[in-house]
Amino acid sequence: MATPNVKRKRLVEKSLPPAIETYIPESRLFMQLQALERRLDTKIVRKRLEVQEALGKPVYKKRILRIFVSNLAANQTGAVGLDDMDEGRLGAAEAPSWTLRIEGRLLDPTGAATKTRTASHKFSEFVNSMVVELDRDPDLYSDNVVQWRRAAAEGDVDGFEVKRRGDEDVKAKIMLDIRTATDRFKVNSPLLRELLDIRGPISKAGFIMKLWQYIKFNNLQDSDDPDQIRCDTGLALALGSPVVSFTTLPQMLHAFMTRPDPLIIEYTVRVHAGDFHMAQYAFDVEVEVEEPSRQNIGPLANVQARHRELGQIESQLAQKMQDIHNARAKRDFLRGFADDPVAFVHRWIDNQTKDLEVIMGDRRHGLEAALAAIMAADSAAQELTADRQQVLEQETAKWLKESALYDESWADEAVFHYLSAKTQERISSSSSRPAEPARRVPTAE
Repeated sequence: MATPNVKRKRLVEKSLPPAIETYIPESRLFMQLQALERRLDTKIVRKRLEVQEALGKPVYKKRILRIFVSNLAANQTGAVGLDDMDEGRLGAAEAPSWTLRIEGRLLDPTGAATKTRTASHKFSEFVNSMVVELDRDPDLYSDNVVQWRRAAAEGDVDGFEVKRRGDEDVKAKIMLDIRTATDRFKVNSPLLRELLDIRGPISKAGFIMKLWQYIKFNNLQDSDDPDQIRCDTGLALALGSPVVSFTTLPQMLHAFMTRPDPLIIEYTVRVHAGDFHMAQYAFDVEVEVEEPSRQNIGPLANVQARHRELGQIESQLAQKMQDIHNARAKRDFLRGFADDPVAFVHRWIDNQTKDLEVIMGDRRHGLEAALAAIMAADSAAQELTADRQQVLEQETAKWLKESALYDESWADEAVFHYLSAKTQERISSSSSRPAEPARRVPTAE
């Protein structure tokens, strides 16, 4: 199947000719508008790249994770009737037991409507690891420590359960390592925490930023060597050096960062308070939740439509500019004829004659014609002296000698065939266009 010929758009000059300002004074406003448009396009491209980069990065928002701790009790002494305690029914499955439950859920943002609520998150998404220590006699019970760590292939769950046998209340210590979007550390130097006003776990970038703000506020940067920091008394005591270099500062701060303390929850498993018991308090923890993609939110949703609209306006502008260039060429043609019709007709006939000579191959060699024109202009301008004429003849002989290659017998024929081929291409291209209706031309009688 033949591919249809697609009409290619011709490039159009979008700047007005300089001379047009003489005839249309308002064109200066259009040129100023074009300069403003170029500056605006530069800013738009830069902002578009920034927006695309921001959309590509995940955005985290702080939310509250509420943790609930409770326990279930089964087959305890008070829960089993005396009539049911026969030997046939009291087996291992009916032994007294309890189940510790650790659950959590995200609280909805304040003022969030039901339709705008985000997808639910599982409790284990926000926990890196969990350790449960049970305060029981190690001689009677060997499984007093329960550990859980996040695995890549493991699905997320809404909560954890620890089931054990027993008919006595048990104290449990629950240690949770809360997961964060960025690695956070604990500053183990009380003096640094006091100087930099650090009130909890902090990221490495935040730690460095806090220190930089302290340096700038107290003007500790050396004026002669900005790479050196002249520590004050408190900072020198905390860092252990009166002078610190910026290049060694990140490595030096690494020694003051340790893993943050886990969240510790103390709870007592109560088996004689009924089948279900819940802690008196719930525990709220601040976590970071990734927001959904915002590519279809706000004005960015209509970017593609705006681009198509701008493309149509650009096409219309290009057509108008082409019309202006054509009108200018037509005006120059008619203005030249109106100023001096006789000279204009002579110039037009000369141009047509030259074109016809080129097509027919009768035109003289370009170098010879140029030399003849130089000689004619020089003789018309001033009277030729003997020395002047001798110099011109020597230069002419030199040029003709160097161009002897083009005087070979094949040169004229090669040029003729080349121009003929170009003429045929032009004729064939013009014949492929739809023919216009022929106009009747009166013949001379």
